[in-house]
Amino acid sequence: MKNVKKMIINVVLIICIITLTACGSNASSGDSSKTSGGKEEKYNLTFNVPLPDTTKNSKPMYYATHWIKEELEKRSEGRLKIDLYFNGQLAQQPEMLDALASGTIDMGNLTPTFYGDTVPEGYISYFPYWNKTAQEAYDLMNKTEIGEILNNAMMDNGVQPLMYTFLTDNGWLLTKPVHSMEDMKGLLIASMGGLWNTWYDELGVVGVNISVAEWYDGLQRGIIDGVPVGYQTLKTLKLNEVVKYAVDPPVVNANMASTVISQKAMEKLPKDLQDLIIEVSKEAELKALEAGKEHTAMVKQILEENEKSGNLEVIHLSKKEEQKFYESVQPMWDKFASLSEGNKRMIEIIRKHREKEMKK
Repeated sequence: MKNVKKMIINVVLIICIITLTACGSNASSGDSSKTSGGKEEKYNLTFNVPLPDTTKNSKPMYYATHWIKEELEKRSEGRLKIDLYFNGQLAQQPEMLDALASGTIDMGNLTPTFYGDTVPEGYISYFPYWNKTAQEAYDLMNKTEIGEILNNAMMDNGVQPLMYTFLTDNGWLLTKPVHSMEDMKGLLIASMGGLWNTWYDELGVVGVNISVAEWYDGLQRGIIDGVPVGYQTLKTLKLNEVVKYAVDPPVVNANMASTVISQKAMEKLPKDLQDLIIEVSKEAELKALEAGKEHTAMVKQILEENEKSGNLEVIHLSKKEEQKFYESVQPMWDKFASLSEGNKRMIEIIRKHREKEMKK
C-alpha cells in the first residue's frame, strides 16, 4: 500500500511539473535549445523551495535562493535559466528528495534532517549542542570529515549539496518557567520527531504531534507548553503573544538548510556550467554565513525588545544546569552514531571537538 501511495504521489508530481514547464517558452533540464549561432546551448532548471519566500527578512535564505539564481543566469550569459518556485509548488518537503533523485525537479532548498529515515547523516542539520556558533558549524562542516560524510550520503541518494546556510539561536520557548533540567519533566513539548524522541525521554517531556501552523493556538490553549525553535519566531510567528519564557543558551546553535541539485540534472550540463554552479554556490555559502551574523544580532534584538516590553522573561541557565542539559542529550547522540558508519565518525569528531572547547 505504501509503495502504491508513493507511486501515485510521484505520478501526480510529474504531471504537475510537465504542466508547469509546458506553459513556458524554455526547455527543461532534460532538453536544451541552441543559440542563433548554433554553438552554445541553453538550459532551463527548476528550483523548488518548500517554504514561503522569507528572503526579505532572511539574508541567508536570499543568498541560498534568489542570489544563486540571479548570479547563475548573469555569469552564464543566459545559457542557464533558473525557474524559482516557493511554497512547494513543484514538490512539498516529504516528496522533495525523491523528486530530486528522479530528476523531476532540478534544484531545491531543503532541510536534510527531514530525510533522516533515508539519509541518517542528515539528522545532523538540526542536532542539539553539536556546535556553539554558525562559524563553528561552518568550520566543522568544511574543515573536518563531517561535511564530506553528509555530502556523500546525500549523493548516494541522487542529490548533490551545493551550499549550506547556518541559522542560529534555536531554543526553548515556553509558557512555563524552566530554571533547571528538573523543571522540564512533564512538560508538553511540540514533537520534532526522529531522534528528538530519545532526548525527550531523557528530559522527561511529553512530545506532542502538532504542526507549525498550530503552534500559536496550541500554546494559547495549553495543548503544548513549549517548542524548541528559533527565537526569531517570537516575531515571525508572533509567538511572543502566547509564550512567557525563553531559555538561554540555545539548544541548536546552527540549524542547517541546504541548496542542492539533482545529480541527473547536473550530469546533463556541460563541464563549464557544472563548475560555474559549484563556484557560485560556494560564494553564496560564504555570503550567507556573513549575513547570518546579522541574523544572530537581529534575534538577540528580538529577545531584548520582548524582555524590555515585559512580554517575555529570558531565563539564563547556570553553567551547572547547562552541563546537565548537554549530558542529557548524549543518549540521542549515541543513537545517532548507531545509524551508520558515517554517523559514528561524525559523533567521534563532534565529541572530541566539544571536549576540547569545554577545556578552554
